[in-house]
Amino acid sequence: MTSGNISAQQSLTANGARIRALVIDDDEAFCKFLKGLLEPFGVDVTTVTSPVKALEIFTREKDNLHLVLVDYYMPHLNGTQMLEWLKKLSMNVKVILVSGMDELRVRQILALYPVDGFIRKPFRIQVALEVIRHALNMTTLSSPELPNQVTLSTQM
Repeated sequence: MTSGNISAQQSLTANGARIRALVIDDDEAFCKFLKGLLEPFGVDVTTVTSPVKALEIFTREKDNLHLVLVDYYMPHLNGTQMLEWLKKLSMNVKVILVSGMDELRVRQILALYPVDGFIRKPFRIQVALEVIRHALNMTTLSSPELPNQVTLSTQM
């Protein structure tokens, strides 16, 4: 992952409030990386390495989560299976797949599943933040838990 040129501290907010995200990846080091990447931008991140444990957490916390970032290749449940479960539990949650999969597979998934975004590994921080911001700005069914507007603001 490359940081690109970040010259000022930026934050992702939902109507002025912190975004709450769940990161699901069987690679603990990558979970820590994403947590370390997103928290300085104002995102409250929970990480989990087990897809089954992730579903338990999501079931309890779904009304408080704005975003889920999920790896495609995981044991027990792959990214699309996880996506299906997450959307069954909450149609309003924004789900972004994060993977290094090939372009053909990405196109197939995007055509078949209601994915809110895709971040290809390795990625630039600014690109990942833009995908997240775009996903959170997408219109959904009416939900008081989701932000009406997400802004990426620059603070000196």
